[in-house]
Amino acid sequence: MEKTSEITIVATAIALNNEELNLRREQETLVAETLKEKGCIRDELHQSKDDPRVLVFVETWASEQDWRAHMQGEAIKKFQASGAARWIADFTLHRMTKIAG
Repeated sequence: MEKTSEITIVATAIALNNEELNLRREQETLVAETLKEKGCIRDELHQSKDDPRVLVFVETWASEQDWRAHMQGEAIKKFQASGAARWIADFTLHRMTKIAG
């Protein structure tokens, strides 16, 4: 049962070989800008200790509407314009609802 209107996003990007530092740099900029946005409660970027190509965003937004506004906003537009997508081999995104804890 959903307890809140908050939404958590878990997004995993796998960088192309030897491009993880380039991708990480652009993702770190994205996080810094996203944290200033309306409705952003948490935005963290994690890197796998086992495979440095694996970079994972964990974001919590006050509402899905706030997250969707972010996805159309300036921070995402700047990230896309940076060309960072050329360093991504695979990407998955999950919209999550907190159910315990």
